[in-house]
Amino acid sequence: MTLSNAYSAYLAAKNSGWDLVASFHARVGSTHPEIVAREDNLSLDEVRLLLRVHNRIKPGHLVASKLKLSLDHLKLVSTAMSKVDKKLNNPVKILDRMLHACANATVTDAAIHIKTILAECTKPEKARRVNRLTFAREPNEHGMIRVQGLIKEHQARDIQQQAQSFIASAKKKNPRLQYDQLFANWMLRKLFSSNPEGEQKYQPMVIISGDPNVDYARGHINTLSGGTIPIDEAVNLALADTGYVAHTSMKDGRAQLNFIQPIIRTRFSTGEHRLGVMLETLTCTRCGRAAVTCQAHHIDAYAYVRKDEHNWDDLANACAPHNAANDDNPNAPPKNGRIVRDWLGWPGYQPKPNDPIHYNPRPIFYEGWRGTAHDMANNQRA
Repeated sequence: MTLSNAYSAYLAAKNSGWDLVASFHARVGSTHPEIVAREDNLSLDEVRLLLRVHNRIKPGHLVASKLKLSLDHLKLVSTAMSKVDKKLNNPVKILDRMLHACANATVTDAAIHIKTILAECTKPEKARRVNRLTFAREPNEHGMIRVQGLIKEHQARDIQQQAQSFIASAKKKNPRLQYDQLFANWMLRKLFSSNPEGEQKYQPMVIISGDPNVDYARGHINTLSGGTIPIDEAVNLALADTGYVAHTSMKDGRAQLNFIQPIIRTRFSTGEHRLGVMLETLTCTRCGRAAVTCQAHHIDAYAYVRKDEHNWDDLANACAPHNAANDDNPNAPPKNGRIVRDWLGWPGYQPKPNDPIHYNPRPIFYEGWRGTAHDMANNQRA
């Protein structure tokens, strides 16, 4: 494409935003957004944005097309429409007003016009909330969670007053610490009085047998410390500050669960079976959703591959959206990709047959029972 053609394409997009959005919507069709993003070299956020714009502008697409509004104008209107209460207002009329407000206006001026229209919309009465606290959904790169909250002024002053003596004393011991760090240390000290330093560690505890010849049929397992634990007690035991307990070993260089029975001719995974699946990766195989909120996904779909026996390698954690999008039918053309296992047994996402396997990038992925067993085996060989 020449420079002049590239610029012409840019101007065309600026003058026919709806044509661009409608064309993109037709291109996506029933294809999963992640596949479109990868094939078209777009970010997933950009794909989702264009689809949102299409859905919100569609009721007024004739007006948008007639006025030849740009994609930037349509993005402004789309964002504003998401803030309109559909029960208290007439969304079709408001959409029409916003689209006409963009006609012959720069994007900056259009934003002002749209903001004025939005301010005139009827808004629901909200009960005044006090003393609220929120946590960030995910930790940052240092594993820290951000906390934000609002409390009444007199309560804040009282809390600060209580913390002053601790902060003053701690500041003398460690002058490098800032006020916010010292205040956080005091808060943790108050919340976790059993741990003065405010350090709480929660992680799955994995028991590795020290005796490979132990008779599991008798219902007991041996630990590296020499202790003997009944199997049912180990499975159901929730150790304080550590989480669940599982037992693993190495076989042919691969980690395996020993004392949780394989799934025999069953469609659903529950109880001890469910716990075993959750312990493997602790999160969805494709994203960071916690395994406790995920589904037990059959890698060889039960509807298409009816085996006499389903073992643990047939299962993997998958959140509801990724479980639904998975290509379950092995005889159908590839569409959204599927969850598979590599030669070492690790589950991951494969867009198309023979493509590289993409593993969950989160560090916690390597802290499941497979990772622990592999780490122990590597240390023993060293």
